[in-house]
Amino acid sequence: MKQKKLKILSPTLREKERYIAFQIISEEPISYSDLENAIWNCGLEFFGEYGISKAWLWLVKNLYDEKKQIGVIRTNSKSVFQAVACLSLISRLGDIRVVPKILKVSGTIKGLKLK
Repeated sequence: MKQKKLKILSPTLREKERYIAFQIISEEPISYSDLENAIWNCGLEFFGEYGISKAWLWLVKNLYDEKKQIGVIRTNSKSVFQAVACLSLISRLGDIRVVPKILKVSGTIKGLKLK
């Protein structure tokens, strides 16, 4: 019996992705895992489980620089404002006070031109 292959969606039917470059301003360095947990927890509180699955909210691991504390979040084009709002709601990571600063929003990672 032959297995049926799933049909791939054409590019016009796919959700468009957006990348949000941000910087965390804090008194102490923030690790990737702490930041990821904070974003997920804030997303679950703000969106709920259904909303966060629709937003495709994801922190890109290999683009987070722990020294400069600059990172990139991937989301879909319909949820950019919700993702920015979710990121701005983070004020503490444990005992450390943090202030997220949105640097740029782009449709491609190359368009962010992170330095």
